[in-house]
Amino acid sequence: MVSIDYAEAARLIRKGRRAEQRGKALEGCITGLITTTIAALSGGFYLMISVGIIHRDWIHALPTIGYWRAVLLVFLLRGVFSLPPTTKDKS
Repeated sequence: MVSIDYAEAARLIRKGRRAEQRGKALEGCITGLITTTIAALSGGFYLMISVGIIHRDWIHALPTIGYWRAVLLVFLLRGVFSLPPTTKDKS
């Protein structure tokens, strides 16, 4: 039988909490990355279709845009025009 003293138990508890916090941070990072990717892909599709409709119906001199260029443009513009995340004070 192995006996664990108070210091060892406290160390194991702190180690578990750190691992849990790291896991939550990693989960939030991956979720944000997937969400941003899906939003950029769908936004690029909508931008490409919108530019094509504007080109066809109203402004014939407006050049059309390809899908991957539209995705890149949406991704970059979301980064420019989005608000930075705010930190919420828990105190």
